[in-house]
Amino acid sequence: MLSALEARGSAAGAVAAERARGRVAEALRSALPGVAVSIEGEDVVLSGRISLDDPRLRWIGSLLA
Repeated sequence: MLSALEARGSAAGAVAAERARGRVAEALRSALPGVAVSIEGEDVVLSGRISLDDPRLRWIGSLLA
């Protein structure tokens, strides 16, 4: 019985994580035009050129907290 409950919880968590990755990726696409955003497995990957002192990078960091 506990195994079935654990499986349901794990599946629900995986779905929620996928939705969260999609929301983060969409927010990044909107905020960072010119930067490619993709979801690769469990990662949201940014590629392109952006200055390390760009204040938008702090906003990205706030999404991870």
